[in-house]
Amino acid sequence: MPSDQESPRIPPEALDAFLDGIISELRSPADHSALDEVRAAFRRRVPLHLRSYAAAIMILRAAGHSRGATKASPKEVPQKPAPKGKRDEAPRKKDAEASPARKAAPKDRPAAQATDEARAKNGSDRSDAAPRPRYEGEGATLFFSIGKRQRFYPRSLIDLLMQEAGLALTEIGDIRPFDNYTFADVDPAKAAEVVAALNGKEVRGRRLAVNPAKKRDEEELPE
Repeated sequence: MPSDQESPRIPPEALDAFLDGIISELRSPADHSALDEVRAAFRRRVPLHLRSYAAAIMILRAAGHSRGATKASPKEVPQKPAPKGKRDEAPRKKDAEASPARKAAPKDRPAAQATDEARAKNGSDRSDAAPRPRYEGEGATLFFSIGKRQRFYPRSLIDLLMQEAGLALTEIGDIRPFDNYTFADVDPAKAAEVVAALNGKEVRGRRLAVNPAKKRDEEELPE
């Protein structure tokens, strides 16, 4: 069997005559419906950028110069590049679908911690400046061994005092958060109850120390 290089070629004048005959038949086809049927199948099955090559192969077959099921190599049939702007659609879509998952908070994170972190991001709850009902008298100052580095802010301590020690807002005075500890003033009549309820309790994965603090302790402790 001859190689591709040894295969006979259609002489130019024979090829021109063959094409002239096709054009003439197109102007007055013998069976218009059959032509439409083949045309529809051709357009449905053959990609647009390969149709001219497909027509060339059919001409070669009709002239007896084709091996039939010969597949064109990539060098013979150049691939049409993807339209500009569509190459990155799949990665962008994938990123868009994954974006909400990255932004969402982990499901196993406590709701209270997520709320505290949201307040911290917008600058709120780092101090006790927000107006609220509070104890106005001479409060008893308590020391809590947890602070802002543990994402524990005044609102966190207020919730803890109300839920675990049973205090009302009017029994909680000023709260002064630092990096690793917090001072809070409470109603002196409730101070012992707070220490009993919270000292040694596990908060944010660490054992909490709560005890009465003297004024000089607050001044001397490093921030």
